[in-house]
Amino acid sequence: MSAPRRHRHPVRRFLRRALPALVTLAATATLAVALQVREVRVVGARRFAARDVESVLRSALGSPTVATRASALRAKVRAVPWVEDATVRVSLDGVVTCAVVERVPVAVEVDAGVRQLVDREGRLLATIEAASSLLRLEGFGPFPEERETLLAVVPTLEGAWGGKLERVERVGPHDVALHFAEISAPVLADPGRPEELVTARRVFTAWTAKRSVPLRLDARLAGRVAVLPGQVAPEGES
Repeated sequence: MSAPRRHRHPVRRFLRRALPALVTLAATATLAVALQVREVRVVGARRFAARDVESVLRSALGSPTVATRASALRAKVRAVPWVEDATVRVSLDGVVTCAVVERVPVAVEVDAGVRQLVDREGRLLATIEAASSLLRLEGFGPFPEERETLLAVVPTLEGAWGGKLERVERVGPHDVALHFAEISAPVLADPGRPEELVTARRVFTAWTAKRSVPLRLDARLAGRVAVLPGQVAPEGES
């Protein structure tokens, strides 16, 4: 009876020694699965679609939380055109939370029928489908530097004329057609010389006091304003 017992003792001893290691290994594997990134959350997106940021953060799904670097994810999020800044946090329970600060659109660039929101620095932020009440820019698509230069002087142009700009068309490298809210006639001008609009406004006021609204004003030459008269009604018609 003693011999069989002696054969069973080594097996029991092995199991007693191996069991803690097996339990630890199983717990480690379970913990590794539990500590993977399983969800992404985005807050702060109001004007723009949060899905743009979510698609960037989804690259972290399934990655170990301890190996997921918030700084690397933040850099990727900041590459999204409409994101000005972002704060990213990775929690041990597998949730990536991102708070974004949006860029502020000030205009809409229209190029080949495509509308894109633009910020004060001339950056293209995102496409939109519907029309917008923001300043409309036309023809600046291939000329981002000119778009940036124009947007920087919009307040000065509006102040010189004394009215709100609704639309700006690019005519040439230094020429634009300005469409103000209260008049139908475009004003040709050089954005680099907004002071010429002061003279153009005086000419427009004097002209319309005695004549019909002109078809166009040209204030591109220093100290001179060319006026394209409107149609004159035949005698007997008012």
